[in-house]
This record gives sequence, structure tokens and C-alpha cells, in this order.
Amino acid sequence: MPTIKDVAKEAGVSIATVSNIMNNKASVSEEIYQKVYEAIEKLDYKPNMLARNLKSNGVKFLGVIVPTFLGIYQDILEGIQRELSEYGFYIISRTTGDIPNREQHAIDEFISLGVCGIFAVTSFKDICYYQKAVDARIPVIFIERTVDELNFSSVVFDNRSLSRGIFNSLLDGGCDISDIYLITGEVSFSSERDFVVGAQNALLQHNYTEEELKQCEVSFSEIQSFVDIMEVFDGISVFPKYLVLTSERILDSVLEMFSVKGVENVQIYVPTGDRWNSCQMNPMIHPIPRRAIYGGRKCAQLMLEFIRKPTANENLQMVIPTELPKRKPLIEKGAISGGELRLLLTANAMSSAILKLIPGFTRETGITIETKVFNYQQELYDEIMKQHEEGSSYYDIYMMDSPWIEYFRQIKCVLPLNVFLTQDLEYVHSFVPDIWNKIQGRNRDIMGIPIVSMTQLLLYRKDLFSSPALQRAFYKINGLEMNLPATWTEYNLLARFFTRQYFEHSPTEYGTCLQGKKPNGIIQEFFPRQWSFHAEIMNKTKVVMNSVQNIRAVSNLKDTYAYSYPDIWDLMENEQIAEFAKGNIAMINTYSGHFKSILDSGFRCVGDNIGVSVLPGKYSLIGAWLLTINSRCKNPEKAFSFIKWITTEERAMQCSILGGFMPKQSVCMNEQIKTIYPWNESLGDYVKMEHQRESLRNVKGTYINNYTIENIIADGLQAVLQNKCEIEVMLQNCQEQIYTMIHEWK
Repeated sequence: MPTIKDVAKEAGVSIATVSNIMNNKASVSEEIYQKVYEAIEKLDYKPNMLARNLKSNGVKFLGVIVPTFLGIYQDILEGIQRELSEYGFYIISRTTGDIPNREQHAIDEFISLGVCGIFAVTSFKDICYYQKAVDARIPVIFIERTVDELNFSSVVFDNRSLSRGIFNSLLDGGCDISDIYLITGEVSFSSERDFVVGAQNALLQHNYTEEELKQCEVSFSEIQSFVDIMEVFDGISVFPKYLVLTSERILDSVLEMFSVKGVENVQIYVPTGDRWNSCQMNPMIHPIPRRAIYGGRKCAQLMLEFIRKPTANENLQMVIPTELPKRKPLIEKGAISGGELRLLLTANAMSSAILKLIPGFTRETGITIETKVFNYQQELYDEIMKQHEEGSSYYDIYMMDSPWIEYFRQIKCVLPLNVFLTQDLEYVHSFVPDIWNKIQGRNRDIMGIPIVSMTQLLLYRKDLFSSPALQRAFYKINGLEMNLPATWTEYNLLARFFTRQYFEHSPTEYGTCLQGKKPNGIIQEFFPRQWSFHAEIMNKTKVVMNSVQNIRAVSNLKDTYAYSYPDIWDLMENEQIAEFAKGNIAMINTYSGHFKSILDSGFRCVGDNIGVSVLPGKYSLIGAWLLTINSRCKNPEKAFSFIKWITTEERAMQCSILGGFMPKQSVCMNEQIKTIYPWNESLGDYVKMEHQRESLRNVKGTYINNYTIENIIADGLQAVLQNKCEIEVMLQNCQEQIYTMIHEWK
């Protein structure tokens, strides 16, 4: 094995130079850098000193060996990393493609680095190359596959039960065994053998013999897998109706074979990772999530026990069960199929997801859906009101913002949905209870089904807040430690510091960026401040806009604008986040529902330095959208069948993956969703902070249109921020206008 001395000789430099370069301590020319790294590559040098240096800094290695980083293995790795992140372990992962030589090389590398443990999806069948690790006192845990001859601990998936469950489900449903074909990887792997045994057990239960199982074995290699499958199905005139696959690694080859041979209408059952992928949009493919992230976490927990108390020879096996998805009827019995529905939406991540999924509803029901999407919610509100005032039944389903509930209920604009839900409490209870209860309003009528849940949160630059230089500068200027703001006063102090006009060394031009579009944008900035300063629009029956508390709230917002990107008057969440993404803004208040789309875009200027925290003052607006039915809808049963369809567990998951977080309990608990929306780990705490807009009534007890009130306040706020009006004058004007609306009702 080459040494650092060999590298130095090959590169024509000193040993010290090589050492310094590898430890990022050298100040040498690019030419010398290049010579050293070419020597390292040529000699295939594995620097043992790297491990020792890292260990001296408190870093501990764990090695992971997997065939590929795709599918289930990506999820296993995610689970391992998630569980071990707080313990100071550094994960080194290697892929093998199920080639033993590559696996041997990875084991040698891990031993040379002095890892604390090894996780392995092994390709070995009957030899113990891992004995070298055991001799080095390194615990080994096998994942997914075991080797009978090796007395090692393992975490495996219950493939026997899964396979038996799939075959039982098909045979119980009336399928003949000749209609089912099992495609496995190499059955020398224990995972594949278990699948075969499970299928055979199901056949015996249904009075078939093991020999009647139609099965083929293919390579996991991408090219060879396709060749193997083509050979098996060449010459078959009648394809089986059902294919059962053991892995996603085989699925691509099967689909390619279908394309070449023009095969259609074959149902495919395949175990998958926890993450949603495009195959779940194919009605012919039935994915079965493996709880792989959970399995990875269990691997990590077992390894921690081995490290704390070495028991590498104990042959401890942990089995991760997999449950077949429960498939409910897509459309309730009695629902009318065929025909047309019309749907009004506003542009956001959820409406984009719905538009992508609608063709699936049409395929399953024959019901076509015409949609109209408005760019802003004010436009949607105006259109709904227009439809109502005209007595129109043209649109069947409305997307509705939660603050509109009380007013729409009062004017009988939308239909109560209680009649559809009285016998389906399981469906109601599938939603997050706190969110469901908050958005339904004061009456017992259920006016809409929640499809989006968002909360206002603080989005900030982690790299700025963690910078020692900026922390020192902030303390020197303000005499305070630089922490995330707990109050809106602290928010403004930080915003001023990060505004170059007030601190010339600020790395950002502006401390913040307000939303200014009337009424919603500027109102979304004002209300959290208003509540934080214990201000109100009304106190019982008295208008209190000209209170000292409201003066303080408006004054705070005006101070914030001094440290904000100035041209805010057309900005809503999407535009505000886009400005933040340019890298010239330190922090913003925005809705969580808009995070994913901008994170997916890569945040080119700010990279991975995105932090999320609670809003200052710990008051935020509820951000929730519902699907409702027009009270004049000619076929509400058909309309509700779509609402029910788009909010099933399967569709809720798909919508959430596509960017629109749906407040279903199953979605919140899903490991992939936790990865995609990490801020929702604290969803319960966020919901506690959320407040509804005040729903004001006139002296007769009739609800007043929310937008009418908010337009009054928004006009006043804009005038103050543009220095066209004093705060006290603005609030007095709002006081008088709102008083008039309440007392001079029509």
C-alpha cells in the first residue's frame, strides 16, 4: 500500500508539503497542488492520517455500503444520517453496483480510515470478507440482505410477509395463478429468496403447488436486467395481467420492455422507497413504500448500542414490517360518473398540483374538469362574488381562503358539506384536528375541506447570523448579542444592522423585504405586529383603531419599511421570496407554503444558508385554503366526489410532494414529507401561534366583507409608509370609516 513518502517522491516535493496540502495548510502554487493530487490519484493513496486528524477533532467515521444511491437505499441512508447527526458521526458512503470487488475495496478503505462501524447491503453470498472488519474490532450490520454463513446482526424488511400479502390479495380477488408473474433479482440474495418463499406460501394457501409459480430471475445491472427480461418475455403471445417485482431496480427495465413490445394494461406491484416518484402517477403501477427511512434509523440505533457495548458477534436480527396499502373506492358508490365540473382556483403550489392530478380523476370517473386560475386571491374573491351576485351555477367548486368563511356562510354563497360527512367521521378525523377546527369558523356547518395549511414564519440567512465578524460588529454597535428576533422591535434592530445605508459593512443591501400589494400583502405584514402589540380593530362592539397599541404597531411597521427593499407595492409572497433569493436581503416574514418552490430552484445566490424560525412576537396569520361547493351547483354529489378524491391519503401525499402541503395526519407523519418540509416538524407549535383575521359584524349582527375592512386599513398603511399621512391621522380615518360601516349598514 503506498505511503505519503511515495506520494512526495512521485510529485517531487517534500513529505511536509504533501501533508500541508492534504490538511489545507499549504500556501503553494497551483502547479504544485496539481502535481500532488495527480500523484495521489496515480498511486491510489489512502491517507490514514486523514482519519487520525479528523478523530483528533472529535469526528467519528461510520461506513455505509449500498448497491446504489437511488430508491430504497437513498432512504436508508437518510434514516441513518438523521438518527446519527447529533452524535458527531461522519458518514462515508460507497456504492458497489452489487460487484464484490467494489465491496472489498470499500471495506479495505473503511478499515484504513478506522471507522467505528460498517453498514452494508452485501453482495457476498458465501464468503466472509467482513472477517477483516471483525478482526479490527469494527461492528458490522447487514441491511436488507443476510449471509447464512455469517454470524452478523442485520436489519431486514419482511419480504416474505409482503410477497405473501400481494399474492394473497390477488388470488383472493379472483385472479388465476396463470395471470401472475413474479420477477426477482438474483435469488442467491436472501431478500430475493424471501420474496419467492412468500409467494409460494400464498400459493399453498390457495391449493396451488409451488411449481405453479410463474417466476423469472434477472440481473440488477441496468443493461443486463433489460436483456434478461426481454429473453423471458420473447415469444409470449399473451402477457400476464399482473407482474410482481421485488425492487424498483427492475421496474425501469420492465417499463422499457413494455415500450418495445407495445404492452399495455398490465398491473405492476413493486416495493419502493418512502419517497414519492413519478411511477406513483401511473395508475398501472402500485407502489408499496418500504419504511426505508425508519429502517435506516433502526440500523443507526442498533449501531449506537454496539459502539457503546460491543456485541458484534451476537447475530441480532431486526425485521421491519411492510404493510400493503389499503385501497378504498376512488369514487363512493352512487356517485355519478361522466359529465363535467368547473373549478375556480388561485395560483399557488397546491393549485399547480391539482392541475397535474386532474387527468387521473378524469380517467377514473369519466368526469372532465374545466379550470380557471387567477394570479391573485383578490381576483378569485371578486369572481366568486360576481358569480354569487349573478345567481350563476356555472362554476361548481371554489378554492376559498379561510378568512372568507363567515361572510360566505352568511350570504349563502357556498354549500354546507355536513350531509356528505355525517357518516364518514374517519375521513374528517384524517385531517390535523387543530387546523380543521380553526378554519371551520364559529358555526357547526362544515363549509369547506382544507387542502392547504401554511403558517407565517421567519426566513433568514443562516450564514449571516452565524458569522463571528458580524456578531462582533452587531455587539459593538448595539451592545447586544446577535440572536434571532423574539420581538418586532428586535426585528427592526437587526433589519437596520443588515441595511447598508445604516451599516456600511453590511453584506446585504437591505435588512428585510416587506409585502406591499394591497390589501393582502401589506395586511399580512401588519396583523402579526398588531396582535404582538395587543392591538385590535374592535373591542367587543367598540372600534379601537385609534388606540395607543395600534399607533405602536403601525410605527413599528413604518420603521421596518425604512430597512426594506423599497419597491414593494406589487409584492406578494412569491415575489418577496424571489427578492430574498437574490442574496441582498437578510430576513423576511412569509408563508411556509411558498418555501418549497423557491428551495427547489436552488437559491442560486444564497445556497444552503436558509434558516427557518418562528415569527417575532409569536403571532401569525392562519394560512389555509379550502375547496368549497357553489350553493347553486346543479350536481353537488359529483362536485364532492372530486373534493373527496383529491383529499384521499394517496392524492394528499402526491399533492404534498408536488409542493402543496395538505394538512392530513398521514402526510404530517410521513418520513419523506418531513424531509421535504423540515419546518413542519414543529407544526403543532406553529398552529398554536396562528390567529384568524377578525370577522367584524355591524350593529345588526351581520358579518361585513373582510376585504372591505382590510382595504380601508391597507390604504391607510400605504399612505403612512409613503409619508403621505401621519400615523395618528391615518388611524383616526380608519376609525371613522369602519365605525360608519358598522353603524350605517345597508
